[in-house]
Amino acid sequence: MVKWLGISLILTVALFVQACAPKSQDDCGFVQNVYGERISWKSDVPVTMYLHESVPDSMIPAIRSAAATWARTAGRDIIKIVEYPREMGPLNPHKDGRNVIYFMNAWEANRASEQGRTSVYWIGDLIKEADIRLNAADFSFYWNGNTLTTAAKSERKSSSPVNIEALVLHEMGHVLGLKHKDGSGSVMATYLSSGDDRVNLAGTDTASLQCEY
Repeated sequence: MVKWLGISLILTVALFVQACAPKSQDDCGFVQNVYGERISWKSDVPVTMYLHESVPDSMIPAIRSAAATWARTAGRDIIKIVEYPREMGPLNPHKDGRNVIYFMNAWEANRASEQGRTSVYWIGDLIKEADIRLNAADFSFYWNGNTLTTAAKSERKSSSPVNIEALVLHEMGHVLGLKHKDGSGSVMATYLSSGDDRVNLAGTDTASLQCEY
């Protein structure tokens, strides 16, 4: 009898744990946690993003335009850009509870082909912070046909520039929780070629966004 009760208790606990475990979801183009849940801000939107003092003023309209593109698709503001006052201090993205865009004149030599990087921090399935780094060391940037900046590295100054709005649009997708998606003209494609004005969301991006927002 004691043995049977012991087995019954183990089975009950096992069933309880199984019942309480989060259920896996279709990824819908989002990063997933270890339980297969989509990572996003849920209802904690709009996401407030600050501009570090390193970001040139000439890039603010392009950044604003990228945020507006996500807003049009979501049907509401989903990323809010705080243009001023600027974030001050060193170029050192870290977990501080603030979402910041940085323009980095120094970049890891072994990652020189990386145009930008977004660090996303989450708890459970809820994003708590996201920081964007833009690689100003190895890339020049343009917007609306005008070159805004040239690469900080002398050997890269003559390289063909990249559309800054297209790059920021992509990185904002990561801020929202989206992962890379190649094909179908998605703005979340892994690579952005020089001269590629990929500033409009594809149908697949719209469908992804509507899964969570």
